[in-house]
Amino acid sequence: MKLLTVILSITAMVVLVTLGTVSAGLASRELSAAFVDPDENGSAVVFWTVPPVVLPVSSGSRHQRRLLSSCLFLLTAQQFSFQAAEVQQETTANCAMQARHARASGLELSEIYAVLAFEHLAAGDLVGVDRMLRHSVTLAPTDLAMIVYRIRIGFLAFSPQELTQNGGLLERELPVLIGSGRGVTVAASLYAQVPDLRPIVDRIADALPALDRQRFLDALRREIRG
Repeated sequence: MKLLTVILSITAMVVLVTLGTVSAGLASRELSAAFVDPDENGSAVVFWTVPPVVLPVSSGSRHQRRLLSSCLFLLTAQQFSFQAAEVQQETTANCAMQARHARASGLELSEIYAVLAFEHLAAGDLVGVDRMLRHSVTLAPTDLAMIVYRIRIGFLAFSPQELTQNGGLLERELPVLIGSGRGVTVAASLYAQVPDLRPIVDRIADALPALDRQRFLDALRREIRG
């Protein structure tokens, strides 16, 4: 059991590194909050740990998306797991507070439920994680930045076997990545670096139109060549 835990931790780390390489680019439009600079990880940590303003922030949907996206950028980053426990707890709590405030304001944003999924993960509630991620998918099924965030949270919460089972998270998310001109690079990286995902990626790729399937194969060749 200990060995399995180590293997799953290594798998999750590989995925976080792989997805971390692309998430900043995919999410750049969402990560430009006026007073949170997610390109400087330290600034985001300081903001969400010791906020310079009273939380939760009341604002329109566009700014709420930016705030919550900065949370997701921070919470799902590989470096976050190396922060002190108090920093992780405070950041998670403040981000969840902002998400609940946005929801109470009448907003239905995919980012809200992804942040709340992370809160459930921190509490060890995997049923809650799955429920929140599913809700997030229904609100933004084709948003590449959100897909990347949801996959990162999924790998922190579940094993590759759970993620790839019928109805699992990756069965919902991977078709969009593989069939997308921008997301196909992410899918190819996952295919090359996480062998457990290859059967489901093969199945999804085989069902694609010929042009999309060829695009995925080309991306995979580039990934293998480095």
